[in-house]
Amino acid sequence: MAQPVFFDPRQARWKRLRWLFDALAVSFMLLVSFFIYNVLHDEPLPTLLWKTETKPYHALRESEREKAKERRRQAALKRGQRRIPGLPS
Repeated sequence: MAQPVFFDPRQARWKRLRWLFDALAVSFMLLVSFFIYNVLHDEPLPTLLWKTETKPYHALRESEREKAKERRRQAALKRGQRRIPGLPS
């Protein structure tokens, strides 16, 4: 009977692979710990360059809501779209 192609009685390959796997595991753990440290490290973010919103958002009044629906309906008619479901025709 022929000998196996990957027959390794001294397990020399496994020793090299094990060293490689250990090195990869250590480097992966260092990378994960570095990521976790950066996530948990409290560093203030720089301020944004654009102007902040001064008016708070508010709910539309009933009359404004009807006007907005009418404007959407008119815009849809101008674009040549069909009737919008949920809006009166």
